[in-house]
Amino acid sequence: MGNLILDDLDLYSDLLSSVGTHDKDRPLLPIECSDMIVRLKEETGESWEQLSKRLGLGKKRKIKTSSAPPDTAQIKLFEKLQNLSRKNAYALGWGRTGDGKIGFTIGCLVASLPDKDAHDIILSAVLASQDTDKPILKTDVINICNRVRGSPEKPVEEIIEYVLKIKPVTEILHKIGISPYTDFLVKFNQILSEKQISSKELLTKLIHKIFKNNEISSIYLSKSNTLWFTLEPEKFQELEKKWKAENKPVTNFFNDILTEAMKNE
Repeated sequence: MGNLILDDLDLYSDLLSSVGTHDKDRPLLPIECSDMIVRLKEETGESWEQLSKRLGLGKKRKIKTSSAPPDTAQIKLFEKLQNLSRKNAYALGWGRTGDGKIGFTIGCLVASLPDKDAHDIILSAVLASQDTDKPILKTDVINICNRVRGSPEKPVEEIIEYVLKIKPVTEILHKIGISPYTDFLVKFNQILSEKQISSKELLTKLIHKIFKNNEISSIYLSKSNTLWFTLEPEKFQELEKKWKAENKPVTNFFNDILTEAMKNE
């Protein structure tokens, strides 16, 4: 696990900068905030009320007295993400319009279902719809989740097809979506212009410089400048352990790797 979160000022600062704010460009992804909040609770032994106060969450409730405990609804949403299947957990974002990620609230809704296979099927469908004319909305997901609970004997694929009139495709790979550093994008676009190659071609070349054992199945940069990685389940688990052992946010982990690989291009 490494150092305690409170002893790692950079990591703790990243957490504080990622929760209790409406800023859409945050250092940590929602699932990372969830992991760190649960870890912080274990390390400090604090209650959810105490943690809410520490992290500046739960401020919106009308408090009648200064001694009243803060509302824990927000922090419990982050805890709820712990139930989520990891296959698409790193594809959750903060609701930045057009970034192609799955909304935080949708992730929380799906995480409330007991079946992780259902998580994968629903979130894969949401993700696949993001760049289409009919992205799956929060209201659609609420409808799907309610029907899954009401008819647990029905396959979730059948419910999705009934609600959305589309047939979901089962995805076996894990997905990670991160925002590239601005400096990386500038240099990246400069190389694309000079070498007259596709972004996917350059990204694949960069990844293969660092990862020699096909840890990354594929990588591409979306039109909204989100970097998407797909990984086999075993490779994902190995890399997740690596960036966590380094106490590094996944965004920094992959940006640093790509930036280093691009130095000699």
